[in-house]
Amino acid sequence: MPHLKAAHLGCPALVRTRLLFAGVFALLCIPILGFPADKVTIETLAVQHLVKELEPPDSAGWLRLEWALESDLDGKARKNALQSALRLSPDTPVEQKSPGTFEAPLTTSQGNGFLALTVVKVDSARNIALYDSGGNLYSLSRTEPLPAERVMGSRRALIPPLLAIFLAFMVRSTLISLLVGVLVGGLLLAQAAGAPLSFLSIIGGEILWKEMLADPDDSFERYILGFVLFLSALVAVLTRMGGLAGMVEALRRFANSRRSAESSAFGMGFVIFFDDYANTVLVGNSCGPLFDKLKISRAKLAYIVDSTAAPVAGVALMSTWVAYQISTFAPQLPTIGIEASEGYSLFLQTIPYRFYCWFALMAVALVIILRRDFGPMVKCQEDARYGTDATSLDTEAKPEGRIEAAPWAPARWYNGVIPILGMVGATAFLLWYSGFNHEDIMKARNAAEDVSVADILGKADSAWAIFYGTLTGLLVALGLAILQKILSPLDAFFTSFKGLKTLFKDGVLILILAWSIGAVCARLGTADFLVAIFQDLLHPYWLPVILFFTACFVAFATGSSWSTMAIMQPNVVLLAWSLGDGTPIGSEGLLILSIGSVLEGAIFGDHCSPISDTTILSSAASRCRHIDHVRTQIPYALLAASGALTLGYIPAIFLGLHPAISFGAGAALMALFLLRVGKKSRRVIKIPA
Repeated sequence: MPHLKAAHLGCPALVRTRLLFAGVFALLCIPILGFPADKVTIETLAVQHLVKELEPPDSAGWLRLEWALESDLDGKARKNALQSALRLSPDTPVEQKSPGTFEAPLTTSQGNGFLALTVVKVDSARNIALYDSGGNLYSLSRTEPLPAERVMGSRRALIPPLLAIFLAFMVRSTLISLLVGVLVGGLLLAQAAGAPLSFLSIIGGEILWKEMLADPDDSFERYILGFVLFLSALVAVLTRMGGLAGMVEALRRFANSRRSAESSAFGMGFVIFFDDYANTVLVGNSCGPLFDKLKISRAKLAYIVDSTAAPVAGVALMSTWVAYQISTFAPQLPTIGIEASEGYSLFLQTIPYRFYCWFALMAVALVIILRRDFGPMVKCQEDARYGTDATSLDTEAKPEGRIEAAPWAPARWYNGVIPILGMVGATAFLLWYSGFNHEDIMKARNAAEDVSVADILGKADSAWAIFYGTLTGLLVALGLAILQKILSPLDAFFTSFKGLKTLFKDGVLILILAWSIGAVCARLGTADFLVAIFQDLLHPYWLPVILFFTACFVAFATGSSWSTMAIMQPNVVLLAWSLGDGTPIGSEGLLILSIGSVLEGAIFGDHCSPISDTTILSSAASRCRHIDHVRTQIPYALLAASGALTLGYIPAIFLGLHPAISFGAGAALMALFLLRVGKKSRRVIKIPA
């Protein structure tokens, strides 16, 4: 997400903060760079990537894997690596024919078949490749031979992501940090290929163009980019035509007391679920005068706005956040045998385990219901009640570069609801349609097997569905605006274009760079090397907790939850899947918890960071002094995060506790905390309806 200017933070303080966090991060990286990596694990994963999608030939034979690598693995270790790579059972015959040469049956997704292949050392850069029995480089594609080779994970594979994180601390620019990480990764790949000057062709030609934008068999990235742009245009049109303002105004009619006013602001956060920026700007600006009239502090409004914007957008079934979150891990799913198009289905499974988002929303609800506050918020509320909080109201704060409603546009709630319902309805239908007509589902139906809704959604093409669903919502909004003569066709066109332009730099470019650094890390074997380091060093159960703290640390220091997700998520998929294999919760269980913990830690760190874009925007939209918003929100964020860890992640991982029990216990304990520690409002002010 874009960074807004932190006007209330002095430059020396910002520099000191960046240097501090960069230094701490560098110290944390030293042990990781020094840990030994298990060589069996590295070779196992490298071979596994090469052979997992092999198509069996017409004639029967044997799979022959010949290692000629510079490592000291003995025959037994290599045999174990081969069995693990091919996922063979312990009783499957694997014979050693000569030093470094083994034979084993090969079973693929296409059925049982056999193929003579050789895994050889290509060069000193630890590249490996598959050759057939005739000595020809084997390719999965029969028509367009692509070298089926891979760089084995090594310590240098950690350089691109660690450098990107370090630069994010120093320059606080997502684009610059990701771009440098991608370029450095491209140089390492070019060096491994023996052509150091070809790094631009590797990044631009192979990764960016062939893999992302022009691959006829994989349109995931193109659909996601279109979805982000169309949704941004939809938000712009709904804002310009007064539809979103009408939705907000409809809720404000029910606010005639302090509690109902705060509840209205909280409810608006759920109504405007599809974009955190639209949520923040509309709710903050609309409810400000109402809060002033009822003598509620602007700091309280900023807290409600900030604590509902990202958490609601983060767990909504359809939002700009959902698309971005999926895009950070879905491209890596093929490395563990899952199609990228199933990313939405996997995201849905993480929602019950998004403990910080749910606990943050529960905390806001309990604070409103119990009318209890704690920490610096108590003084802000008292000052507002007695009219002595003039210093906390920032009269100069204003969101920059945002689209506003046209002065002549009527605030009609249905002009906002109808396009949103059209978008959600069309997306839901297309999800069902694509899943219901998937090849596997059709086979199951023809065989009279039971097919559940979860099975259908699991096979749905989510990127295709949300792309055309959002396009439907945009067309409906444009039709309503033009037919009611609220906007002229030219005004509607320029409004849509301005909406597209708003997210181009901070959405499209970041998405492309995030995918690029993920592809670079996959080719370098970054995740393989991390798995080899932590295989015996780290207990798999602690991975989600460590990822939560790491994501929080990165987001707090950089001020961007989106860049945190983009940098961390690409290497989580294979790491979690590999570490979870053989544990009671399984690879999929650890994967779901790990993906969710990165997303949650990023949002938590973003909430606490004084240089966060959404934190600054919440202050500006609510016209609250930025420093007041930061210091009053942190205690509430810490309360939610503490509950998420102690009552959410740890019980779910170690005890297998159902999320519903965690939510119930969390609500009860947070309510008890507020009743014991929080200060109750002394009086309620009512105004005529």
